Amino acid sequence: ALCMGIMFCIGFTIIGFPMAIGLGILIGIMDLVPYLHTFALIPTAFLAMLKAADTGQNFWLVFGLAFLVFCVVQVITDMVVTPKIMGKAMGLNPAILLLSLSVWGALLGFLGLIVALPLTTLLIAYWQRYVTREKPQYHALTTDAEVPKEQEKE
Repeated sequence: ALCMGIMFCIGFTIIGFPMAIGLGILIGIMDLVPYLHTFALIPTAFLAMLKAADTGQNFWLVFGLAFLVFCVVQVITDMVVTPKIMGKAMGLNPAILLLSLSVWGALLGFLGLIVALPLTTLLIAYWQRYVTREKPQYHALTTDAEVPKEQEKE
């Protein structure tokens, strides 16, 4: 939410929007609830109308630039920021996260998008534990347990 608010502040400042910092902070706060920031288009349209009336610019041009800022920030958030944060939280590469969302979304539709990250994490854990490991590791619970002969050589 903080990153999104900062990106909106920067974007609205670049296009010369009135009250850019305040609107960016509002959108950042609204982003704490998922997808609530899209309702910030209402005050954005109102501010675009005020700017168009004040400067004599075309309303649709001003609103179009503000909408472009919304689109660019959303793309940056979805393609860069979210995969990095989710990748660090789950221990996965961001490219694998994007690929898993694409694959599971294509296979199962909307349900695939919901279950993509948990399923991918489970599949990678299974692969690392059972497929790539050549010899199982035995851990003795007591000191007098027998060690298999394969591990005595190591």
